[in-house]
Amino acid sequence: MPVIAKIPPKRRDAKSSFKALTDYCLGVTGHSAGSVLHVGMQNLNSPSTAAVEMESVAIGNVRCKNPAFHFILSWREMEAPTKEQVDEAVGIALRELDLEECQALWALQSDTENLHVHVAVNRVHPETRRAIQPAGNWTKKALEAAARKIEVAQGWEVERSGRYHVDSLGNVFEKEAAERREPVSQKARDIEAHTGAESLERTAKREVASILENAASWEELHEELARHGCAIEKKGSGAILSFDGEECALKLSTVSRKCSLKKLEERLGAYREANQEVMAQNQSDKPETDARKESEIPAEKVRHDERLLTSWECYCAERAAYFEAKGKAIKELKELHKQEFQEMVKRQRAERKKLYSESWRGHGKELNRLRSLYAYAQQKERLALREEQQDDMDDLRSHYLKRFPSYKRWLADQKTEELFTAYRYPGQSLLTPEQSGVTPRPHRPDLRDYSARNGAGSSVLYFRTGALTADFSDMGKRITLNQSNLDEVSVAAAMQLANQKWGATQITGDDAYKELCVSVAVKYGLKIANVDLAAEVERRRAALRQGVATKEEIAALGLVDGAEAIIHTNPRKDNQHYPGPVVHVDTERGFCVQKFGNRTLYVHKLDDLETAPRLGEDVRISYVGAEKARVVAHETRRRARGL
Repeated sequence: MPVIAKIPPKRRDAKSSFKALTDYCLGVTGHSAGSVLHVGMQNLNSPSTAAVEMESVAIGNVRCKNPAFHFILSWREMEAPTKEQVDEAVGIALRELDLEECQALWALQSDTENLHVHVAVNRVHPETRRAIQPAGNWTKKALEAAARKIEVAQGWEVERSGRYHVDSLGNVFEKEAAERREPVSQKARDIEAHTGAESLERTAKREVASILENAASWEELHEELARHGCAIEKKGSGAILSFDGEECALKLSTVSRKCSLKKLEERLGAYREANQEVMAQNQSDKPETDARKESEIPAEKVRHDERLLTSWECYCAERAAYFEAKGKAIKELKELHKQEFQEMVKRQRAERKKLYSESWRGHGKELNRLRSLYAYAQQKERLALREEQQDDMDDLRSHYLKRFPSYKRWLADQKTEELFTAYRYPGQSLLTPEQSGVTPRPHRPDLRDYSARNGAGSSVLYFRTGALTADFSDMGKRITLNQSNLDEVSVAAAMQLANQKWGATQITGDDAYKELCVSVAVKYGLKIANVDLAAEVERRRAALRQGVATKEEIAALGLVDGAEAIIHTNPRKDNQHYPGPVVHVDTERGFCVQKFGNRTLYVHKLDDLETAPRLGEDVRISYVGAEKARVVAHETRRRARGL
């Protein structure tokens, strides 16, 4: 991506001010602290007084309603211009805009992946007090020329598409009309860069512009547009082009400058509505192939990696599936709540009916008292049910995102970095870790396999890679796990986060959940704040350090008669075989004892074995090749050898 020059949209209230603009450029508002790397200016005394100085000059021209002008120059991610290059680039842009003698303030900022400079200019000339229209109102054309000249002057990669051509000597020339690519708006280019797919505007310029320009009558125009799945609709004083299956529409002048409604009426006569019967017929005759399919895009128009086009479709499908699942879960819960409420109303109505069915003649005071008590009890029940249902709904929503992540964030969360790299560095060849000889070391699942996203209120949701629902949420003072996704990985990730925040994790829950937390703490080396659970964690760790069980503990079992036992609590595992009967199994602590000969004992960890042997079974345990030792019945092996 070469140097990009763009003009941000103006304020809708048309109340741009030098104070607001300079504060934004200098990072006082709208930017993170420390994002401004360099500040430059011309025809000004200091950045702190720039707004006042510009305002004092601008008031000299009472006819100029909006003297503040703002544009941006941006470099690609791996390009870092020096302060001198930034000043030179701004100077080139100001000359192309015919603003080289005006007051200007600029600031280089680093709060995005791309270094960029914001430029604030006073259009009122400081001496003549005349308001200058930048580049004669051809500002986008002038800034595109400036971007090419900056690339040539400073040695950056030159953009080959667009309106301008750069020859071998570095000279910049405007292309002939036949050579130019049909320009699209900055918004359309942003959409293409963001999604990796061709924008609707570019498709319309390629497929529909020629129809608008060559139609001989309104009837012919409506018929041809209908065959391509679009139609003209009047809106205000102009007209728009709407598309089948698309939620957005384009102004006619956006598709082709020659075909605004006014120019079409000058050529075809007063606007006439389409014949609906003919439109329906043409819709049915429309080609089955989609005009926006990649196969129909000319080769010179394909600007994006094919993998990104596929991944964008996957992103859209996953996003739709996510909100569909979220909506379905909320709908089901609402139906359940509605049923509960109706049952309560029905029961309360029956209670009141029973009360009124009795005869209360002569006991009016007692009836009034009971009416009040019934109303009190039933209203309490209603309020309690509503509160309980609201808690259920809040709990359900807490495990879903309020906003689905952007395409860029979604790509970054994928397991492979190739797609994100292709998105961030379009058209560039970068070495993968495997190609560069750096292979990432595999790790067991933990917090690194999660991505954090903002939830409701101040909560933060944590999603496992590829998951649509959160495994746990950080509510600030507590971390809540999603019961439907509860497993060793989610507990380990939540405890790792808790340990980082508070040093240790206070566990609350049933016994099964506490047992899971203890085993995770032992396996992942985490701290638990509960005194009893912490003691159990330490006991299990000590047992592991001692080879599951100490020699004294094994000797106390009395597994060998007569002579003193020879005990190996950590038997060798380098291609070793251990035959003999299993004389002791402790599933709680995870080990078994195998006897060899008359007095030799081997202690094996059950986690190191493919299968857990049974007590009294004569087996052969082989630590050969595989990750876990094979356990083979000794008798079976003897018969096989005898055959």
